[in-house]
Amino acid sequence: MGIISEAQRAFPQAKIPHEEEYYRTVIAACAEIYKGEPPWTYVKRSGLYGKGERRMSMLGGAKVLCDSLAALTFSSQADIYCADHRQQELVERVLQDNGFWENMPSFFSRAYALGGGALKVFIDGDIGIDYISADSFIPVGGFCGSIKEGIFRSRFYKGGEAFTLFERQGADGSGIFTDRALFSSRDGYLGEQIPVETMFDGLSEHSEYDICEPLFGYFRPAGANNLSDETMLGLSCFANCTDTLKALDIAFDSFSREFVLGRKRIIVPSSCIRTVVDPDTGRISRYFDTDDEVYQALKCDEEKDLKISDNTCELRVSEHVDAINALLDILCFQTGLSSGTLSFSTSGGLKTAAEVKSMETRTEITMQQNRCLAAELIESTVKSIIRCGMLCGEIPKGDISVRVAFSDRQTVDKGEIIDQNVRLVSAGLKSRLSAVMAVLDCSEEDALAEIERIKKEEKV
Repeated sequence: MGIISEAQRAFPQAKIPHEEEYYRTVIAACAEIYKGEPPWTYVKRSGLYGKGERRMSMLGGAKVLCDSLAALTFSSQADIYCADHRQQELVERVLQDNGFWENMPSFFSRAYALGGGALKVFIDGDIGIDYISADSFIPVGGFCGSIKEGIFRSRFYKGGEAFTLFERQGADGSGIFTDRALFSSRDGYLGEQIPVETMFDGLSEHSEYDICEPLFGYFRPAGANNLSDETMLGLSCFANCTDTLKALDIAFDSFSREFVLGRKRIIVPSSCIRTVVDPDTGRISRYFDTDDEVYQALKCDEEKDLKISDNTCELRVSEHVDAINALLDILCFQTGLSSGTLSFSTSGGLKTAAEVKSMETRTEITMQQNRCLAAELIESTVKSIIRCGMLCGEIPKGDISVRVAFSDRQTVDKGEIIDQNVRLVSAGLKSRLSAVMAVLDCSEEDALAEIERIKKEEKV
């Protein structure tokens, strides 16, 4: 039973979109690839005695891609500004208590893999934040591309038993409502429905809030969903790149097996081969004893017939690395990244945000789009926290004014900073004082003191 069927059972009166096929063929398939279990994981064994299947050596390109996109999107904490200082203090405390900044990189990585994710703010004594992935969220209603009503699925364990909680949140004209349905779970299937109050003290199956906006926000990766025109969900960043991901795993598997197939081999004369018979099966096996350390009497007329030749093949390391890098460049092209953003060699690698920004590349354009969407998600979450604080009486009711901004705080290579400042000073385009301040990251007073010490040392 899929999430659509389960949600329909939880809320029979709700108008839930019929998207079971999309969740199964797109989201579930992308989730398996992200976890490292794509359909091409196992291949047939080859060779004379090869039977059954073997697991390929996997590069894990999907996970690397999603983590890289998440790092470029959320490389550092966003700056959050609230007009009211009491709202600011509440937001900072709630985000800190819920490990917001620690959980967001993982949230964005999974959101890129599955096509989105939701942040749901709730009140359970204190204000909390739920991190919901796309496979546990159903958009039910929206306006102009903005999702205003949704169904959330949460699984948890209590007393050694599994439970599944469904929550439907939306607007009814007078405010926001939340409907809940709790089920026991066994082997991934829904069991009997259980009253919500029996598991959660003070929580009812229906709640109403005197606020005008839903207490959740949804993040969709930038880009159109070409696999479904009807869904309000986003699309996985690698949904259209599965052929490239498969080719990457094939190339990496070949690279790994190169060290097995290319191990040392020798050619020995037939007279050095021994024959043994298995007493149980009667099977005859021929082998060359590499541990033999005694002289043997062999029937041979020519000395050349006793020569053992080395037949070891040369490892094709550079060819495999070049092939994998070429496929990574194709993957970058398919996902809106610049060539070389992902690299298998030590000379490349993920570029810093400062390097990307300086080049006006496809990567910067793509990440600017995603950062705008991420800022909207964080702003929506912060506003929901403030509304919950007003409902709880932690802060007085009033206007809400929030601004979220990302700053480029990626670490830049120190050697690059030094070289750049040396060139600018040599060309007469920058003063020594400014250069020392930039290289040592110090104040003007400390930089002047350092310059004086340098002058004294030069006189010695």
